[in-house]
Amino acid sequence: MTETTQTNNYPADASFNPPTAETSGITRLSRTNDETEGAHLRRVADELSGSGDEALAKLRAKLSSRDFSERVTAARELGKIGSLKAIQLLRDLLVSSDEGSWRLAIHGLRTGGSREGWLCLEGVAQDDSTQLASENSRLSEMSFKRLMAMGRTKMMDRLFRAADGHSRSIPGDIAKKFSNDAVETLPDTQRNVMQHRLGLLNGASATPSDTAEALGISLNSVRALELQGWQAIHSPIDLDGE
Repeated sequence: MTETTQTNNYPADASFNPPTAETSGITRLSRTNDETEGAHLRRVADELSGSGDEALAKLRAKLSSRDFSERVTAARELGKIGSLKAIQLLRDLLVSSDEGSWRLAIHGLRTGGSREGWLCLEGVAQDDSTQLASENSRLSEMSFKRLMAMGRTKMMDRLFRAADGHSRSIPGDIAKKFSNDAVETLPDTQRNVMQHRLGLLNGASATPSDTAEALGISLNSVRALELQGWQAIHSPIDLDGE
């Protein structure tokens, strides 16, 4: 398996450090890397004073609106605010069993781009990765769908890397099943290439040249189809009706 190029899907330093503000309930008062001193002070003041509660209450009400566009707008605004309380509202939707709710939350968290929002996605992605092995098929299937809907996360990268069985923290059979299921979502031409490149057919990853020879296609086609496959897997799900 070749290394894929890191895209700007999340901040480079947004490694997962559980628990953080969105999971622990403890307000994180330290300044983040992307905050100016003034923005940091304003955020801390807002968090402690509750001055933004009225605006958050209005956005929370819009999340239940019958108007789809209003729900989308509210999710985006909450993600953009990026405060503990705003992210918690989206996290409550993200961990629900209702697909429409967690799709909306993913959209808000990703478009908002705040560090706390990305940490929230990574935290839930880690929780979902443990549920992939659940004997409850409904739970494991939902966890897979939500992981895929989130698009690229560091947890997703870890699952693909663990498919060879060499990870100490992720069971190889679970990681391989995730990789197989993810690749099965692709069109036939992309799927065939990805199966060879990831070693999903016989446990040994094939080089681009070996893949081209096995499939009877050109080397350039292999590279193009592999890139398209990764782009499709790494892309977050679109919201219907946008």
